[in-house]
Amino acid sequence: MIISDIQRIKMLSPAEMQSVHIGTCRLLSEVGVKVTHEGIAEMLISRGAQRKGDRVLIPQNMVENALAETAKVIQFDAPDPAYGFTVDALKNQVKFGTGGQALYVVHRTSQGWERRPAGTEDLKKILALCDQLKQVDFITRPVECDVPEDQMDVEKAKIFREYCSKPMNLANLIKVDRLDEVLEIIGNSSYLSFIDCLVSSPLVMDSSAGDKLIALLEKNLPVAISSCPQGGSTAPFSEVGELLQLNAELLFGFVLANIIRPGASVLYRGIPITSNLYGDGSPRWCQPESIRRVALAAQLCRFYNLPCCGTAGVSDEAVPCAQGISEKVLSWTYEIASGAHYINSALGMLHQVMSVSYYQYVMDDIVLGIVKEKFKEHQTQEISHIALNAAVEALSCFGVPVDTDMEAELAARIRHIENPLEPYSDEYINEQLAVIEKAVTQSKSSTVFMTKARKGLRGGYLYRGNRIDVPLDLSQVTERLESFGTL
Repeated sequence: MIISDIQRIKMLSPAEMQSVHIGTCRLLSEVGVKVTHEGIAEMLISRGAQRKGDRVLIPQNMVENALAETAKVIQFDAPDPAYGFTVDALKNQVKFGTGGQALYVVHRTSQGWERRPAGTEDLKKILALCDQLKQVDFITRPVECDVPEDQMDVEKAKIFREYCSKPMNLANLIKVDRLDEVLEIIGNSSYLSFIDCLVSSPLVMDSSAGDKLIALLEKNLPVAISSCPQGGSTAPFSEVGELLQLNAELLFGFVLANIIRPGASVLYRGIPITSNLYGDGSPRWCQPESIRRVALAAQLCRFYNLPCCGTAGVSDEAVPCAQGISEKVLSWTYEIASGAHYINSALGMLHQVMSVSYYQYVMDDIVLGIVKEKFKEHQTQEISHIALNAAVEALSCFGVPVDTDMEAELAARIRHIENPLEPYSDEYINEQLAVIEKAVTQSKSSTVFMTKARKGLRGGYLYRGNRIDVPLDLSQVTERLESFGTL
């Protein structure tokens, strides 16, 4: 899929993104990242970083050198050469893949939906299914095998080699010392890429993830450096504050990656979502304020001209439903329009990445096709128009009669995504930097973030709208699953 420059939505101005960049550099140079991995700390200090207690401070010139040095073009090959593609940071090409590390599979029975633990046979069936789905450009490990952890990497590689003919993303490497076996099983390292969650929010480097990043980059494998803070619990509830912290965590990864391997093939994967502070604090992956924040991260990545690994379509719903369809359409639409190149977790995901469903993979394949068609049909229309039309057509496709109340709800969600609630002024950025510094220098960072969140709750940061609850006609989905041999 290729979108035009006109279709690229600009929710932040260049001046606002420059202000976020300057604030991020201040955060890295004055607060830094907690690094307890002595080898990595020494690598960073040898290149100009400074140590302050257990934190490593990164000067602005190290950040900007890393941004300039990072590879801007990454090739993803596949066992079937027809599926190979290139991510070019300067182009508007978008690719979609699966994702997750779901613990459960949601299955349809005569009594409704049931959830059971996922395992090895599910991994095989999902890979075989997604290998046939038109909208799946690459496959990221959707569930884990039910084998002991020290066998996980090798078993997963065997299954991918047998069932996947598209570019393979094995996501997290579990055991560094099994990497050579994985590469031998796959047979061609150019088919592979990985994800590494290098920094735990707020601003603490994971030593194990650091070892994995070293091992993967030494083999010249593409790696998406990932951060997924939750506003209100592991990051500021403020959109501005969360974006500053997320950006610092990711740019720290880019600095380290380019020390390990100059010109490293790394992608920027920012997932700044919110916590449900009205409920149990669980993550809100697909609500309007989270869709907006993830889209802002993609836009910031494109500001740097870096390869962007987006995230979209992770439903908060426990089972396939009309509400989930509407949320996924808005999530995909705004991530596409924000400039993401390689959108992960785009199909099959339910219940905040806890579950996947064979039915949901096929539903998402159908609906993602509708979204793509709307972008193609409406080259000069505003993104809000594309999003609303795609959502209405997607719901209708599954037998949902969309009435004026439903359209009004969709329009309200779109307005919440597109309209800022906070300023990007220097004064406000400084205020957010002070919150982050206070949180990371105290033992209970979540308490600081939650205390500061009350103002945001009063300001309506968490969208509270109506649900779209209408039964779906899934007959076409059942037919397709039967034709693929999945059921």
